[in-house]
Amino acid sequence: MNFYVGGVHRMHKAFPSIDQNHHSRLWPVFLLVVWGCSGCALLPGQLNSKALIENKVTASEALPSTSIIQAEHETAESDAAQEDSQISLAAHEVQDSRSLPRQSANTPVALLPPDFETPPEPPVRTAAVPPVKSDYQLTQAITPYTPLPPAPDSTKPSRLPESFAGDAWSTQLIPQNFTPWWADSVTLQFRPQSHQSPVNVNTLIQETLLNSSQVRIINDDPIIAETAITQAMAEFDPKLFIESKFNRISIPSSSTLDTGTNFSRLRENNWSSNFGVRRKNSQGGELEFSQQFGLNTSNSIFFVPPNQGDTRLTLSYNQPLLNGRGEAYNESLIVLAELNTDITTDRTQAALQDHLLKVTETYWELYLNRVLFIQKQKHLQDGMRILKYLEQRYNIDSLQSQIARARAAVAKRRSELIRIEAAVQNSETRLRALVNSPQLKSSPNLELISIQQPIDNSLPVTIEDAMATALEYRSEVDIASREIEAAQVRLGVACNDLLPKLDLVLETYLSGLKGEFDLSRAWVDQFSVGEPSYTAGLVFEVPLYRQEARSRHLQRSVELRRLLSRFELTVENLRAEVETAVRQVRTANRNLQSQYQAMIAAEADVEFLQRRWEMAPGLDRASSFLLEDLIDSQDRRAEAEQAFVTAQVDHVLSQTRLNRATGTILRQERIVPEAMSEGPVPSSEQDAPPPVVPADSDQQQGPKL
Repeated sequence: MNFYVGGVHRMHKAFPSIDQNHHSRLWPVFLLVVWGCSGCALLPGQLNSKALIENKVTASEALPSTSIIQAEHETAESDAAQEDSQISLAAHEVQDSRSLPRQSANTPVALLPPDFETPPEPPVRTAAVPPVKSDYQLTQAITPYTPLPPAPDSTKPSRLPESFAGDAWSTQLIPQNFTPWWADSVTLQFRPQSHQSPVNVNTLIQETLLNSSQVRIINDDPIIAETAITQAMAEFDPKLFIESKFNRISIPSSSTLDTGTNFSRLRENNWSSNFGVRRKNSQGGELEFSQQFGLNTSNSIFFVPPNQGDTRLTLSYNQPLLNGRGEAYNESLIVLAELNTDITTDRTQAALQDHLLKVTETYWELYLNRVLFIQKQKHLQDGMRILKYLEQRYNIDSLQSQIARARAAVAKRRSELIRIEAAVQNSETRLRALVNSPQLKSSPNLELISIQQPIDNSLPVTIEDAMATALEYRSEVDIASREIEAAQVRLGVACNDLLPKLDLVLETYLSGLKGEFDLSRAWVDQFSVGEPSYTAGLVFEVPLYRQEARSRHLQRSVELRRLLSRFELTVENLRAEVETAVRQVRTANRNLQSQYQAMIAAEADVEFLQRRWEMAPGLDRASSFLLEDLIDSQDRRAEAEQAFVTAQVDHVLSQTRLNRATGTILRQERIVPEAMSEGPVPSSEQDAPPPVVPADSDQQQGPKL
């Protein structure tokens, strides 16, 4: 009530003729009438009845709900008083600003009529309930409460848009009867003064496999790795050995028992020769068979017979019982070499697929640049046609500004054509370097003509199917699994090294002896007269701390654990790569469809503006605007055509990259790496490139790749 009392005092000072004893609830009506008469209501703002209620209720937030209802009734009465007031406004008709005449600074501005809202009817309430929270009731009195919609159930999967749904797969992306206007021109020769050679993807891949230096380098890696298998198996090959030595002994005689006389020194001459065969088996045992011959002399009288010739035939066998025992331990080097060869072969296939992918990408890059060259030529011709038309009608109805605009567009398009021509030649150079074919290198100015067109259909593929194919054919999975197998073999060797050394030693021999250096009779006596001798025993050895063996065992265990984690990482990365490749195929499909629609729309836009510009008078200012729009529309059409052919190439390359992600490039091309390395080496006559003739109308073309 303080608000109303203060208002009464202020109004009494301003209007002394007003009765101060008037009821306080009529003051808002009087204020509204005065406010409307003063012209404030002509402001372009809107003040509805709810705003008036808000102003009143804000001044007295502690009022009960009945006072709010009374305020709403007072607002209704004030609105009725407004309708009875003498404020009359002229009706205005809203017109388009472009049809209005230009207004100067002195032109009076017409006032818009106020937008009075019809006040809503006061709500019917049966009983006045005291408010619990005034802010909440204030909001209810001003703005009706609208509850929020219920939150969606998080347990139910949300439906994806139709464009992102994995089930919707269109095999035919663009109409079958559609053929781009550049499809025939791209197979024509651009440089008539040079030789030409038509190429496509399949023949380029075949020439790459036969002639590429990079492919030869890649194919040599498995051959180098395979030699390690033979080197490991050579440990079990039989070994022939020959040992021969001469020994001269001259020592002081410390006893007459040494020489049997008073000789001061004992002198002996010994020559021995031993030869035989030894071989290690897969169980770790070593078998040795040898024959020894010796010649001995001495100054001792006890040396009987003098000038001796002796022989010995020996057979010995050593077998580890703990450390070094078993086929798994002794053939571990062979197994590791075989696994390393398989890993190298898998890496060779991966590198070969990467190289063939580069060849494929370079071919489609060449195709794209050739199409862009044709498009830029047509784009330049369209601009030159407009420029020629304007120059011919310069003295009739064309303006100098129009000619300058057309010349600028022609110059810009000519520079784009120069750049794309260089891009075509750069693609040809990269393709020659990747293929290394003698036919392609026969002439430095040989023009490569791409005759294979992109295919605009697509086969449906899912991430699950692509992932299953990748797990079966990707070299990275095979490499990771074989590395785990190799780590397990090394761990087994390390476990065996923890055992102590315990060897079984067996030996038997026959010997013969004759004087006068008679080795032949001594050799015969070892079989006829001699008796076999034999030896049997055990050899035990163990390090006290075994630090080396334990450290190596720990190293192999950690290496195996790391390789298991790497295998999981490889599978996760492979899945991410496959998902990306599948998603790129789907994106390329949708992008191709969108770019096709954009190109059709851009062509229609150019035709429409072309007709309007030809029909418009040249001296009119609108003609200049139409010319500007026509040139811009031609640029947009060129960009749309470029985007369409780029989408075509991306569509083809996305499928090729999907084959690379699944590891099936070689199988798609029906290539067997093993057969490549086993093929005959071409002779010099076969390597000679066939002659290349100029691409004239009455002559044959060059070698077709």
